[in-house]
Amino acid sequence: MKNITLFILLWIGSVLDAQKISYEKLDSISVQISKFQLQSENLIYNISGTKYELGFPENNFQIFFSNNLATKVLNKKFEDKEFVSITENIDISQADKIYQVPSEGDLGIVRMDFPKSVNTQIYTNGVYTTTVHENYLEFFYNRNNKDSRKKLLTQLDDTFKALNLGSKISKEEFLAEESIKMDLPKEEPAKMLTADQIIKKYVAAMGGEEKIKSIKTLYVEGDISMQGMKIPVRSWFINHQAMRMDMEIQGHANTTVVTNNGSWTLFPIQNQKRPVDADSTTAKESAEELDLSGDLLDYANKGNIVELLGAETQNGRDLYKIKLIRKSGTVITFFIEAGTFFLIKRVVNKNVQGTSVEMTETIGDYKINNDGYV
Repeated sequence: MKNITLFILLWIGSVLDAQKISYEKLDSISVQISKFQLQSENLIYNISGTKYELGFPENNFQIFFSNNLATKVLNKKFEDKEFVSITENIDISQADKIYQVPSEGDLGIVRMDFPKSVNTQIYTNGVYTTTVHENYLEFFYNRNNKDSRKKLLTQLDDTFKALNLGSKISKEEFLAEESIKMDLPKEEPAKMLTADQIIKKYVAAMGGEEKIKSIKTLYVEGDISMQGMKIPVRSWFINHQAMRMDMEIQGHANTTVVTNNGSWTLFPIQNQKRPVDADSTTAKESAEELDLSGDLLDYANKGNIVELLGAETQNGRDLYKIKLIRKSGTVITFFIEAGTFFLIKRVVNKNVQGTSVEMTETIGDYKINNDGYV
């Protein structure tokens, strides 16, 4: 597997007090954990029925002397795709629980939990695809090597002690029996949850119902791919009142405005010299986009119908697939990631002037802003 070397050690020359540890100690710990995980090279990691072959760069775990933050790298291969997961700025001091996770075969897994999410960038065949937010890290060991789990736990415990954090791993965890997950009939992840359960988790991932409903205005930037062109788009929304969308084509802003009372367009690309009103059907359907809480939250009270279509794997990611039908007849398919419950893709099918039109939106790199909105 293709390895990516990430770590360039930053040295800051300063006088160290007694509370700080030496560079040599941190580097030694980083090297030990990296070498230990390399013993799991080429082992199989089964995630919801998808079997990935694991790989590790030589320096797959590093604690930086400059700030005591860590970086972790994991490679996974599935069929013709290679995924590189890079987790940076890990504050080890915030870890609150370390425990083994039941797993199949020769691969053992130790998980480190955090009260807040750590951010992992995912690259597919060398191209950045998304950022995943999870509340844990996973460390791997090879069960074929004697006492490998206890040795890994000891290395992690040494890390906490070296950072003057004391021990964070319980004696019970050191003494626990190996937790081997038996080969059971595989189920698609979506079969374990109903549509309502998935939607509830999606709402929670986006900050919760109260937070979502508190959104008053929204600004969106993106690109539309159309007929081989990439068109920059900017949109402004006022909840339940109005929106404006500008598409930059050939140096001109082509504008669509939607309100509760109607909508109009001004498209120089179509030789429009003045605003042109949309027909009543188009205006009514466009007004459905003014609800900033989205289609899924309170879907039944909004007159929407949902159906769980199942689950599928796209680019190595397990996704729940939910079909929603609006009162207008517009059909939307939502793809929600099984691990994070973030919306990854939305496919909209609607009738525009007698023609069936399909639009696909892809979303990623979720972040929380200073006001707590995702």
